[in-house]
Amino acid sequence: MILHYLRENVDSSVPGWPLLSGTASLLYADGEANLWAWISGLLLASVGVVLCIVGAAAHNEGSTGTPYFLLGAVAVEMSADEIAQLHEKLARFNPGQTFTFSWLTLGVPLAIVAGIIVLWIARHIDLNLRRRLIVAGIIYLLGAVGVEAISGVAVGGHQDDLARASLEYHVLLGIEEGLEVTGALLALAAALYALSIERTAAGILVRTRSGRSAASQHPPHLE
Repeated sequence: MILHYLRENVDSSVPGWPLLSGTASLLYADGEANLWAWISGLLLASVGVVLCIVGAAAHNEGSTGTPYFLLGAVAVEMSADEIAQLHEKLARFNPGQTFTFSWLTLGVPLAIVAGIIVLWIARHIDLNLRRRLIVAGIIYLLGAVGVEAISGVAVGGHQDDLARASLEYHVLLGIEEGLEVTGALLALAAALYALSIERTAAGILVRTRSGRSAASQHPPHLE
């Protein structure tokens, strides 16, 4: 964000400006098809993959793995959205001028509906994992929707480079992206913590943490 702010506010005739501009474009958190978008998308995709592994482990233990697979699919979809900024395409359905970014007019109701569906799915997963994912989701949405809406107000709903060149917008963008990354990291940590990975004589044993606890409380009887 700092590099992009400098690029937008430093004269292009200044020595080193091409290097500054190229680096800023590569790392700009509000840009498309750059390194930051790839890293953010990869982080969310990792959450999805780990949740699917948790689902597979739960299925092997006799529980249902479907809720974990569904939540994993949601995380992968969020990954695709982060890389391609699919949510901003919603602006096409609201071409009129608004006080904030136009995609939020449809995006906020969709986020609410999606959140309700995800909460309904999450009823059937491990309690501790569910609580951690809810906290992570709230933090993520606080940035992705809440601070994004405030940023839109700050630039009057305009999405051109001139409107986004202000220091105020870049500060809000830093807060937004910081919350999103924090939420994604917390979700990944929660999913990883739900797994128990052990090395045994037969190979690598992957179980859910709750499944391992249940197995230790009720060891198999040897006859």
